[in-house]
Amino acid sequence: MNNLKKALLGSSAVMSAIAFAAVSPAVAQGNDESYDEIVVYADPVGLSEETSSDSVFGVSRSLLETPRSVSIVSDTTMERYGIEDIDDFITTTPGTFGGSFFGVPGAISIRGSVSETYYRGFKRALNQGLFPTPIGSSDRVEIVRGPVPVIYGAGRVGGLLNFYPKTVDGEGITTDDGIHGSVSFTGGSYGKKNGSIELIAPFKLAGRESGISVYAEIEDSKHFYRGREPEHQLVQFAFSHELPAGMSFEAGGMYYHSDGYYQTPGWNRVTQDLIDNGTYITGRDTDLTDIDGNGRLTPNEVDAAVGTFFGASNIRTLVDFGVYGIPDAYKLDTGVGTGQLDRRTVFMSDQEIAESESFTGYVDLKKEFDDDSTLSLQLFYDQIDGDLFVSYGFAAQHEMKVFEARASYDFGVELGDNANLDMFFTASHRRYDAELRENFLSGYLVLDRRDLLAGPQGNDIFDSPFSEEPGGIGIGWDTDGDSRWTDTGVAAVADLKVGDLGIVLGGRYDHYDTTAIDTGNTVFDPSLANTRYDGKEGDFSYSASVNYTTPFGLVPYFTYAEGSELNDSANGGITPGAVRDEILFGSELLEGGVKFSLLDNKLFGSATVYKQERQRVDSFGNKSPEESKGFEFEMSYIITENWSMTGAATVQNYKIPAPGACGSGQGEYLVIPPNHPSANLFGSPVALEDGYGGLFAALNASCIPELQNGYDLAGIPDTVFSSFLTYTSDETQYGTFGATFGGTRVAETGGRIDGAIVLPAYTVFRAAAFADFGRFQVTATIDNLFDKTYFQPLQDVYQEVGALPGVGRTFQIKGVMNF
Repeated sequence: MNNLKKALLGSSAVMSAIAFAAVSPAVAQGNDESYDEIVVYADPVGLSEETSSDSVFGVSRSLLETPRSVSIVSDTTMERYGIEDIDDFITTTPGTFGGSFFGVPGAISIRGSVSETYYRGFKRALNQGLFPTPIGSSDRVEIVRGPVPVIYGAGRVGGLLNFYPKTVDGEGITTDDGIHGSVSFTGGSYGKKNGSIELIAPFKLAGRESGISVYAEIEDSKHFYRGREPEHQLVQFAFSHELPAGMSFEAGGMYYHSDGYYQTPGWNRVTQDLIDNGTYITGRDTDLTDIDGNGRLTPNEVDAAVGTFFGASNIRTLVDFGVYGIPDAYKLDTGVGTGQLDRRTVFMSDQEIAESESFTGYVDLKKEFDDDSTLSLQLFYDQIDGDLFVSYGFAAQHEMKVFEARASYDFGVELGDNANLDMFFTASHRRYDAELRENFLSGYLVLDRRDLLAGPQGNDIFDSPFSEEPGGIGIGWDTDGDSRWTDTGVAAVADLKVGDLGIVLGGRYDHYDTTAIDTGNTVFDPSLANTRYDGKEGDFSYSASVNYTTPFGLVPYFTYAEGSELNDSANGGITPGAVRDEILFGSELLEGGVKFSLLDNKLFGSATVYKQERQRVDSFGNKSPEESKGFEFEMSYIITENWSMTGAATVQNYKIPAPGACGSGQGEYLVIPPNHPSANLFGSPVALEDGYGGLFAALNASCIPELQNGYDLAGIPDTVFSSFLTYTSDETQYGTFGATFGGTRVAETGGRIDGAIVLPAYTVFRAAAFADFGRFQVTATIDNLFDKTYFQPLQDVYQEVGALPGVGRTFQIKGVMNF
């Protein structure tokens, strides 16, 4: 913690010096008291394409005057910086860190929490590793850090990603624009192949402006990780139409299908020698045998070697109950030794499953009145279905449906020559239906059994419900949950401006109605098995913010917010235990900072300090309070019409307070290595190769002695720094040319237990070159330019025993032709 304080003070001093050094020139150029819009003379990489947003309060405010941490990344910036998935936002946006949900960038991590994804302001069904969020099909994304704005309802406290599809380009088009669009193709290393087409067609319908916008994309590629073969098909569409009397209508949506983006824990049998030198412990255990030769271990084959205990397999040992010896079936007995492991070889087999399908749709009807007030009626629908299987034994099947209806009204009132009040009212009803089937509770899964150098074998691939055959021996679903929750809520926001002072007050009340049942094969609490639970609960959320716009371009602000988030499951549904015990969790945010627009609005950004408290829930339903604090800085500087740069800095700490003594039921579920003292209470720890055939875990972190007084979440780096420089040429007879170069520095990460593996700090550089010939553009990007070896921590139960190698050097070239 002392290191964090020092880093906070040091970073604050550096950033303050930068800001105040720029103040004098800004003042010398004249005092401009109007900062509602940032205007710049040149913006070659889209740094200031979006200068205002209503995603935080419902009322539109310039980012400079929005007293919350918000970043907007345009499609131009994403293309020039080589941003391909949500993990890449670490290059531009402080507070974000993808980590790895088994290598699938489905939901971005913001301020230590897996965030939720919104589509044009509506929360989608939860995508936690089902498929990569297709940000390449976005016009822009907004990243809001902190609690969810009250205009959207209750949500995860870390933040949100608001996705705007490519088809928003069709908003506001007229027949004067004519039919236009583009086609593109991207090719690159490891068989990268992606093609897209975009069409915008305005026309008159009943004598009024209308338009259709369509965007389609297809990908069929290989991957740096051997065995992963991602492919997807995507279609976006939108229809807009002007109606009489100031009304407008818009409808649209998106279809997405993904296959082959298999989850992976990366490397197993992780030791410090493996991380530092690539030296891997080899060997296999032959006590478990694929007797029927079907290429996998079915439960009866595992039980024959190790037996069961209260419905769970003894191939997993829970240290909470004491460990007084290591079973022989855990010991590697063939080919024990060492070998060298390369970064492209990760945990994967030809039996992996990763297929998903989603559909998102919306309808907007708006009425603009003569007094500039607006009434909006909106409908939103989202459906996601996904099947997952990772061959160490984890399987899941997700089915989610979301429907939301929202009505909102905003208006402004002039209170005097120098004062005005903007109001936003909304009422909404949201229904979330979720079916979640998972396999991990019964214990038929072991990560370290497989020798990655030998490759997958029949006695290290565990069975899954997807492989069941008529009349054959199979494994059913441990969890088979069916749940529904509804949220009926009302909210109001008041935005008061008196001169240079701004005050924003927001409040919301949500009423939840929940129902859930679990008919799975492994439900440890008998009271929850095959029993439907119903519940009702309501809660208030509110926020208060204040900012002051100084005449020299600095805008200090302060925000306090309290809210609640649903105690949801791995796919956004709710479990019977949560309905019975606790539907909602509270959260709290204290945030202060300064935003700036200096040097004739060419240098702009923000510096923020925050403190946050929330409840953390793991995949086993264990609850732990989390305390976090941090410092975030971001800036964009358009140096000249040819040169621009960006910078982002994050200093953060996330801590779980003391979970208490073993038996308290507190703290996260952890898988631990076999040589940890808790894995054998008889004297000295065992050799790693004597335990890799099985799995050791603590149901609660409170049963690991060194964690009983609290611990830092070491899988989140303490510091992240990023900076990029871009050159863009003047217009020539051939076109415009440019290049971007920069890097991201990430501090070391690792595990929580004594002797945990340390994943070293690293710096990854990327570069891009682009040319614009008018109707034709080409962009070439190289990621991990110097082929740096680095590792990402797993953000789930295997953080102590697994690590995901970072992707090596990759390149791609994208060509776009406009018509």
